[in-house]
Amino acid sequence: MYGCMFCMLLFNVVNQVFLFLCLCILIVMYVPFCVFFFIVLFCVMFVCKCVLYCTVLYCTVLYCTVLYCTVLYCTVLYSTVLYFTVLYCTVLYCTLLYSTLLYCTVLYCTVLYCILLYYTVLYCTVLYCTALYCTVLYCTVLYCTVLYCTLLYCTLLYCTVLYCTATWFQPNCS
Repeated sequence: MYGCMFCMLLFNVVNQVFLFLCLCILIVMYVPFCVFFFIVLFCVMFVCKCVLYCTVLYCTVLYCTVLYCTVLYCTVLYSTVLYFTVLYCTVLYCTLLYSTLLYCTVLYCTVLYCILLYYTVLYCTVLYCTALYCTVLYCTVLYCTVLYCTLLYCTLLYCTVLYCTATWFQPNCS
């Protein structure tokens, strides 16, 4: 941009010097030659100014276009990267949350099931063993009582029969 302004300034300085020289020649030389030369010089200057203007306009348009496209590209790239980063983080967070909840739920249910199963089996085992122990104890006591009573009854019966028989069939010694 500053280079173009310098060129325009240099061109204007050269233009001024050239005009001054032309004026000097006009004074010294013939008027028709000066007029012709002035017209040619004017045309050359006009063409140079047009070329310079078009060049500056082209450079400005090109610079603005490149700047616009760069800004647009960077904005689109930044937005895309930001969008996919946020999407990735969201998916990762939700997956981790879901997996953690699923793992904790499965772990909790497994532990709860194992505890309930353990206490149920323990309760049933204790109940069974207690019932078995009490039944065996009851049956043993009953069996022993019946056996004792039977033996006692049989012994008493035998003794009574023996005593009665002995006293009944015994000759009187008197």
